[in-house]
Amino acid sequence: MNETDYSLSPGRLMDLVKQTLLVMLGRRPFSGTYAFDAAAVWQAIWASVIFTLVVSLYPGLKSGVGILMANLILQLLAVVLMVLLFMMILRTAGLEGRIFAFVVPFLWVENVQHLFGGIVQNLVIITGDGTLLILITPLIFWSVYWLWRIGRDQLGRGGWFATGLLFLSFVIDAGLFMFVQSRAQVPLG
Repeated sequence: MNETDYSLSPGRLMDLVKQTLLVMLGRRPFSGTYAFDAAAVWQAIWASVIFTLVVSLYPGLKSGVGILMANLILQLLAVVLMVLLFMMILRTAGLEGRIFAFVVPFLWVENVQHLFGGIVQNLVIITGDGTLLILITPLIFWSVYWLWRIGRDQLGRGGWFATGLLFLSFVIDAGLFMFVQSRAQVPLG
């Protein structure tokens, strides 16, 4: 794998999704799978916006292009805010040298969760079968475990510190979700 390929091409993004899935299956280590630098953080941030576009396109077009664009902008703002808060917390904790080693894999696991969760949500919208949402449950538990493990293993501060960072991520994601849902209801079917 070429660690210096910071492109956003579909092939490169799918390669990073594949590598992240291998990490989440315990087949690859965090180190050596990702580049740990600022360019890799921005690649992961922009990938999250691209994945948001992919999974929001169908429901977004039904609700209006304005809603779709607002969703993309809010996703970008939420991820950048989360990264900045993580950086501030890690600097305060004396972990400045571990920022990229934590943030890059954290963002990629979130990206994979967002991509596959969005695919399931699109299936629910297309089929009108809300019971398909049960497929998201194992994905959530699996992703939460790996997000927590990234914090624990990459920062070396234990599970409670990792739990705090994970909680911060959830607060930001939940806030974004509630804001978007309060602005527009996406109909099923």
